[in-house]
Amino acid sequence: MTTTELWFGDSSEEDESLLELARNRKELRDASNRLELDSATFIKNFRLSKEAFVDLLSATEEMLQRCTRAKSIPNILKLATALRLCAQGSYQLSIGNENMLGLAQPTVSVVLSEVLDALENFICQRWINFNYTEAEMQQAKSHFYSNTRFPGVIGCINGTHIKIVAPKKELQHLYYNRKGFFSINAMIVCDHTMNIRYINAKDPGATHDSMIFNMSALKAYLEQQVENGLRNTWLLE
Repeated sequence: MTTTELWFGDSSEEDESLLELARNRKELRDASNRLELDSATFIKNFRLSKEAFVDLLSATEEMLQRCTRAKSIPNILKLATALRLCAQGSYQLSIGNENMLGLAQPTVSVVLSEVLDALENFICQRWINFNYTEAEMQQAKSHFYSNTRFPGVIGCINGTHIKIVAPKKELQHLYYNRKGFFSINAMIVCDHTMNIRYINAKDPGATHDSMIFNMSALKAYLEQQVENGLRNTWLLE
């Protein structure tokens, strides 16, 4: 056998192996129903209850259907894939190869982009809102005072480090945090019901919490509210 014949023979076997892998993944996708998982397992894998998952799917269905990429992937699988990666914080390859998903890594990448765009452009703007009504503000103040004896508190604020892979060498000093790893420092505000009311996740891990707050739209908004007469209202760190 010549070298050329040997090369073509190996290529054919490799192509057949890839086709078999693709067929197996499709069979796995078609046979798997994520909502058939028991409630505890579902929450453990996707960090949402089944009811919340169905509501989220319904809210994003139309937006996902308008996407032109990955048309053959059902919307329920798109959402499950994105939530699974966010819940596990794993690499796209391992997420795609899981028994409940069965997607190739490039497909996971496309799906992730579509779902996160839908969540950011619709869900986040709809549900993450710092504009308290007067009733919400009074409820929050009453709750915090009855539990902590701090008057005037309407929410809690803190920073959390979201771990990332090492960026380009010339940027590493910006993202290497005081805890010894590369991250994004996300500032989050939640209210007395544990709902997120504000999030800023655009600053690198080496940025101090106070600097993030001082440069944020939240500070500017609060200063404007104080000028408009807001008094005795606090965020607890």
